[in-house]
Amino acid sequence: MKSYRYFVWLLNVLFVTLLINSCDKGNGDMDPVVDLDSGLVYYFPFSGNSIDQVSNETYDIKEATFGADRFNVPNKALRMVNNGLYGQGMDIGAGLGEAEGSLAFWINLDDLEKLHPLFIKAYFHNFSAREYNMFINPDSTMTLYWTNENIWPTTPKVIKCQQWQHIVVRWSKNKSVLEVLVDGNIVLTNYYQSDRILDPQEPPQKMGYSYNYEGSHTGSSNYFRGRIDEIRKYNRWLRDAEVDALIDQNQT
Repeated sequence: MKSYRYFVWLLNVLFVTLLINSCDKGNGDMDPVVDLDSGLVYYFPFSGNSIDQVSNETYDIKEATFGADRFNVPNKALRMVNNGLYGQGMDIGAGLGEAEGSLAFWINLDDLEKLHPLFIKAYFHNFSAREYNMFINPDSTMTLYWTNENIWPTTPKVIKCQQWQHIVVRWSKNKSVLEVLVDGNIVLTNYYQSDRILDPQEPPQKMGYSYNYEGSHTGSSNYFRGRIDEIRKYNRWLRDAEVDALIDQNQT
């Protein structure tokens, strides 16, 4: 009798285990934890070119060149240096403005002597209201400057020189929050509302250079000095597991 009861109990355990595993698999198929293609707006792997892998369009990189990526493979990262008044960069929708989104990329700085602009929304010589600028400071912090509100949220000293680091900026109007992550760690949390910005398309958004003049519009503009790679923009909030997956991606 005891053997029979034990046998029935064992069958029940096996049945429940199979049922749980089946449910987990189904839920995983319907709502995967990591999906790096979902909501992808553009993606630049910089494989010796500046072709967006989503639209297949080639973007202007203002005479920038290509250097080694984080795996030390030649011509697999965008290399930007000072190039006259404007430096080198890309005219892409790199910043904020939508109700929800994420921007992810790798950087490797040559130095920390001056500002390193990451992205900006501004007209040349005209900082009208509702613009923003995100940059790396010489003291290894990062600042997101909201021009119309004169707000300067700044991270701790997290940026390093001559070392690859992964940056993610993600924002959500529904959550009323903007976060900045460095190497998978949240280093800045700030209030966010997309209505701070009049139009996501105007004025133009740029990545890698800035209009920031010394004195009264004199001197030279700031520019990004180093390498940048794997630029991805999403129309949604990247989950923590997806940020980790971007960081852990092996060379392909």
